[in-house]
Amino acid sequence: MDEFAHYKLKIDSKPSMFHGKTVRKNLTDTLWRKKIRAAILERKKHRCVICNYTPHINDLRRLHVHEVEEFDFENGVVKLLDLNLICVDCHSFQHFKRSQLVLTKEQLANLAKHFCNVNNCTMEAYEQYRQSLKEKRFNEMKEEIRRELQLKKPLGKKHSTDIKFAILGDIPYKDLVIERLKNKGVYYEYDNLQVKDKGLS
Repeated sequence: MDEFAHYKLKIDSKPSMFHGKTVRKNLTDTLWRKKIRAAILERKKHRCVICNYTPHINDLRRLHVHEVEEFDFENGVVKLLDLNLICVDCHSFQHFKRSQLVLTKEQLANLAKHFCNVNNCTMEAYEQYRQSLKEKRFNEMKEEIRRELQLKKPLGKKHSTDIKFAILGDIPYKDLVIERLKNKGVYYEYDNLQVKDKGLS
């Protein structure tokens, strides 16, 4: 059993094949910020779903809408499962590779303290958790490279690297989001049989 399974806040990162590919980037700022974000703020009661941080009404920018995703490597699809509301500190752990690149040592040290507070663990346990992820990430990277090599078409044939999106969760303005993705030619529709076969329901 994973000794860190009980942690509320975990370190995560997106597979490189899907870096920078999000539903949000395919929507207008008005639809995302004024409609979807506003609805998620209400739905989640203006509180981080991980650490329960609730900012003052004038500091809501510290709450981010996070896209909960799974990845279909075979079809090159980002599957949007849900939208969560999380604070800026918890969000940094959802994109930890990037955080390590852009944050200062002091900021990373503060994040480590946040992690320990949320999970009620020691700094030593935090370091053990990070170490346990290194081997896991290494194996995931090998698997990712293997998948990408398998997906490459023979030389001379064009290989499409276009990523598409499937909306599988109950998100605000779902029909409008799907319509916008379809208009851009980036929507991927699973039929019900596919969804059941792949355990996506």
